[in-house]
Amino acid sequence: MSPTIPFRGGWLAAGIGLLLLFPLSSPNAFFLDVFTTGFLLAAFAASWDVVGGVAGQITLGHALPFGAATYACALLTSLAGWPLPLAVAAAILLAAAVGAGAGALSAPLSGTFVALLTLALGEIAHEAAVGNSFFSGPGGYAWGGEGGIPVLLPWRDALPFASYYGALCFLCLASFAMLRFSRSGTGLILRAVAGSPITAQASGVPIARFKRLAFAVGSAFAGAAGAGFAIHVGRATAADLSLELSFQAATFAAVGGRGTIVGPIVAALVLHALFQGLSLPPSARVLLYALTLLVALRFFPGGVVGTVRELSSRLRGKEGARHSRRRSRPGEGTR
Repeated sequence: MSPTIPFRGGWLAAGIGLLLLFPLSSPNAFFLDVFTTGFLLAAFAASWDVVGGVAGQITLGHALPFGAATYACALLTSLAGWPLPLAVAAAILLAAAVGAGAGALSAPLSGTFVALLTLALGEIAHEAAVGNSFFSGPGGYAWGGEGGIPVLLPWRDALPFASYYGALCFLCLASFAMLRFSRSGTGLILRAVAGSPITAQASGVPIARFKRLAFAVGSAFAGAAGAGFAIHVGRATAADLSLELSFQAATFAAVGGRGTIVGPIVAALVLHALFQGLSLPPSARVLLYALTLLVALRFFPGGVVGTVRELSSRLRGKEGARHSRRRSRPGEGTR
């Protein structure tokens, strides 16, 4: 057994333990809200990593399935009167379908063209949501546009503790599922397609089908995060489809380490808490995310996780070389 496994497991258990104890040490509602949103954004960043890291399909429109799920929750509960669990399930299915559609359109493309296509799809949806109000709700007022659409919840006011622990539980379950998927046989095939599509196609791998699958799976998890976000804030708005949200996910993945799932989660939690603490306006946040992304790509191309792995492998290599030299010395001295 590798000695690094219990080490990693210990750090993971310590991190989860600290997050579980945090509300007890800081009952401030603002900090609880920051971390609750951070948990949902961390799951969203990990879902981007399924598409952009594991499958290698760089998408700049990942807010599309996220926003589709938030709007589905709002419309199905407020207009159609669906129960919340049924609306959440339908929202996740819709997000997966949206992702599969985007994957089908981008399957013949690669590289920058995938990023441009997904960017265009996301911006079309965002502009449609920002436009004039398109639903007339009860009471004579309009829904849609900048004001968004409310989510009809079965409770009046959720306790901050309940929202915090609910989001944390969701993050743990979603992270476990995404890690299992990335390490499954399908995940290995997606990594092979990302590494060398020509070799994978020559080996008989249906590349287009696996690209669609990656988009559908990643979008389903993004939809689950979007549904949780809509429940947390109580409404769906055009910001749920914004380029800033898509850019956040890509930045978190680049900083944390693409293809690792865990790296984007850690980066999302740290950077979101940091930027929220700075109380920056949206335009300044986008600029700061861009600068962070440039620094990460320039100095840490493998992300934090990749850099740590590289350093640890170098240290193990040096230790191995020292042990080999020590073993060779007694033999050299005996003549």
